[in-house]
Amino acid sequence: MNGTILQVAIKGVYLLEKKPPPPVPLVLLEDNTKRIMPIYIGLPEAISINSALNHEIPPRPMTHDLFISLLERLGSKIDSILIDELNEGVYYARMSVSMDGKHFELDARPSDSIAIALRCGAPINVRESVLSDAVIHKEELENILSIDNYF
Repeated sequence: MNGTILQVAIKGVYLLEKKPPPPVPLVLLEDNTKRIMPIYIGLPEAISINSALNHEIPPRPMTHDLFISLLERLGSKIDSILIDELNEGVYYARMSVSMDGKHFELDARPSDSIAIALRCGAPINVRESVLSDAVIHKEELENILSIDNYF
């Protein structure tokens, strides 16, 4: 798949208050022109991403921490992640991995990819066409709360 690739930053992890409850977790990505793209995720992934953003270290390794430890032990590293497809409301991502001078990609959920990239300092990229299709306006963010305010 061709097209421009943009590096994005994580704006934060939030909960969208819905009626009826429960709230829906989402992570907001932002490009350098301040366009915002939401990705709706599960609560465990939201907590994992938020803890990585806050540089929290759990007393025991959580799943994403374990994945990073395994990569390090195998002499591998995550070069970057790419959210490269949006199909019927579902995002698709790939992790670019280096090991022993070889490069390969792994199919992964965007939420897991983001949680892992944050832990190892890998860039988070989005295909321009995906960002353009998913961008939201600030008015659409009226009913969100920081996940930090929820727990």
